[in-house]
Amino acid sequence: MPVIPTPHPVPIPIPIPIPAPIPAPTQTQLQAGLGGAIGSAFNAALSQLIFVEYSGKLSSLTVPPASTTYKVLGTGYTNPEDVKLSVDGTHAYVTERSGDLVKVALSSANRSAATVVATGMNAPQQMFLDELHNAAYVVEYASPGRLLKVNLTSGALTVITSALSYPIGVVLSSDLQYAYVSDQAGHINEVQISSGTVIAIASGLTNPFFLTWADAAQDSLYVPQRDPSNSIVTVSVTSGKVNTVVSGVPFRPSSVTVPYSGQLLVCCDSVIEEVMFGGITSTAPLLMGIGQIPANYINTSTGLATTPSGSPYQVTDAPFGGTLPIMVNYQTADGANARYYQVLVDGAIQTGSWTVYQWNGTTNQLITVPSATIGSSTGCYPVHPVADLFNYQPPALGYELNSVALTNGLHTIELQFLDAAGNKLTPNLVSQTLLIEVNNQPCVAVLDAPVLNTSPTTTGADSCGVLHYGKNTATTVSLAFTASQPANYATFSLALVRGVTGLGSPPLPAALPSGPVTAAPGDSPVSPAPTVGDLLGSCPTAGFAADLYVAATMTNGNGRQSQYDAQYLMGFVLTA
Repeated sequence: MPVIPTPHPVPIPIPIPIPAPIPAPTQTQLQAGLGGAIGSAFNAALSQLIFVEYSGKLSSLTVPPASTTYKVLGTGYTNPEDVKLSVDGTHAYVTERSGDLVKVALSSANRSAATVVATGMNAPQQMFLDELHNAAYVVEYASPGRLLKVNLTSGALTVITSALSYPIGVVLSSDLQYAYVSDQAGHINEVQISSGTVIAIASGLTNPFFLTWADAAQDSLYVPQRDPSNSIVTVSVTSGKVNTVVSGVPFRPSSVTVPYSGQLLVCCDSVIEEVMFGGITSTAPLLMGIGQIPANYINTSTGLATTPSGSPYQVTDAPFGGTLPIMVNYQTADGANARYYQVLVDGAIQTGSWTVYQWNGTTNQLITVPSATIGSSTGCYPVHPVADLFNYQPPALGYELNSVALTNGLHTIELQFLDAAGNKLTPNLVSQTLLIEVNNQPCVAVLDAPVLNTSPTTTGADSCGVLHYGKNTATTVSLAFTASQPANYATFSLALVRGVTGLGSPPLPAALPSGPVTAAPGDSPVSPAPTVGDLLGSCPTAGFAADLYVAATMTNGNGRQSQYDAQYLMGFVLTA
């Protein structure tokens, strides 16, 4: 008879929700009346944009959330084009169209006080600063269109390539193997530093100017397009795809800085404009939980975790042990302009390192996240901007706490959020305090040797593990065991197997004991004790295996901590 297949159910179409349109960015003019604002850099510690004005000034603009304040730091420059801050935060490097690269202290920033680093360049434009290797990379607008490497000590110029057409902007990849250059022919070019090979990766842009990396993975660039476009686009360095992100910026935009995620500062000839993108908001707790256990499923009095039925990860009254993944709500923190956070355990700042996967634009790589000292604050970890959030896997991982280093008992976890200078935010941003019960004590499992209860004496197994019952199959067999955990955070089970056939059904007068270890005091006998006949069934002689397993209930938020389990195996033989 042919088998009639069960028909597959007809799928019911599920309407796909149409996402709400992303709101247009908010554009605000922070300062007007400038004399040709071009290159810029951002001093996060002071919330200050440092920029040059083509009219000859080195200037600053303190930006929100601080009060907006414009200040001329120095004068006397000959048509300055770009500025980059030194890592010390107190000096700046400036390119002048006349051909010089100079270094100046921001506290005394007139051109007359500057030190000439290099000279003799042909209309230098944007620069990329690499102080770690004592170098700057500069493009020259005038013929022959060179990309130069400048020695910051000697001022020596090394030509990387002279095959560019009116280059303007330049940035380098983090590995310093490639430079990306904009030119006034409308291209974005990739230049291999080792060979000087130039490849155009995008074309058709309108007077593209200075370049800025748009993301930490360095997948795309922010590119200002000058008049008549007056817009900001992103250009993918892998695909060359061009996407307009801001239109209608003020006349002749030159450079973009990214002080905080979702915020751009654009130098536009006579205006500094702030662009704010509408971000995703979140009101979830800042300390989201431990692994897959949300904070609200951890009892605020006992510190034990219980997740509801059907949860992705089910636990009941579970303490915590092992290495605990602390999950951070970067989204809310980033939206509050937090740039770093500290992990406090019982009020003590943690300084350990931890690992996470990061997408580098090509593949996921395992990176180590060390703590840093920012300003006077130790144990600081970076807040992932919303734009970079899903470059990390898992996205919310914020610390791995080694609970083995803690005492067994109750402990508190808290997150403190800081600004870019390492100061507590104003108003203060701190997570809720999470109380957890920590236990890293191992379980205990012991099986006593079985004993025949022959009246008036008892008989144990011989050295070979054999029990001789004679002819009395009504004799009971004592099976005693110990299943425990110092804080009773464990369950136990006892199993008994006969030969290869099992014990039959029903195998014994009562089920073997199992359950919480509190139901198994030390040296617990199996009760009622089985008889020889119960165990042997129809076999005159049989071998048995007894297995006692004690399973710890501690969790790290992602899985039970089975390293604290205990097991005891024992074999014996019943024969006449």
